[in-house]
Amino acid sequence: MNRNQILVRKISHLTDARYFAAMGVDWMSMELNSDPASFMRWHTLRGWVEGVKLAAELIVPDDMLIAKTIIDAQPEGIVFQEVGMSEGLPAMQLFFDVDKAGDVSIPEHSISILAYDGFEKHKIAALDPQITFFQAEWTTGKLDSLLQSGYTGGICFAGGEEDVTGVRDYELMDELLQILQD
Repeated sequence: MNRNQILVRKISHLTDARYFAAMGVDWMSMELNSDPASFMRWHTLRGWVEGVKLAAELIVPDDMLIAKTIIDAQPEGIVFQEVGMSEGLPAMQLFFDVDKAGDVSIPEHSISILAYDGFEKHKIAALDPQITFFQAEWTTGKLDSLLQSGYTGGICFAGGEEDVTGVRDYELMDELLQILQD
């Protein structure tokens, strides 16, 4: 069991989906767009994983894409790049990828995804860990530093590229996930 919630963003292939589901992450997001192939990939990957909540990553949302996502994909959550397109959505977890805490007012009960790099470390303790996730190009040292500050909020990782179909090196990710389990 991880001591922090984990969201792995932008899953694009089965190798990542199966690995992260097996590692017990809480959330995975996949980009959905107007290309029907993105919905086909969503349904394929959804059929291969269990025990993880799926969020639709909407990079350039419009009302039609949001409606199609809710009806067709039926995600447990949605990741938005900007605030404003979330009005009137059914009850689901909303994530907002924002630059800095407090820069943007997000809807109540939503989660802010913040960039850890450049974040003022003395402000970490003031964040609500229930509605905050940090993302970065994680190293073991960087993740250790964040956790040693007492941070108990969420962590975002990102899916990656396969070396060849079905093969990817997960050595660093294994180390990062082990840190979160200790």
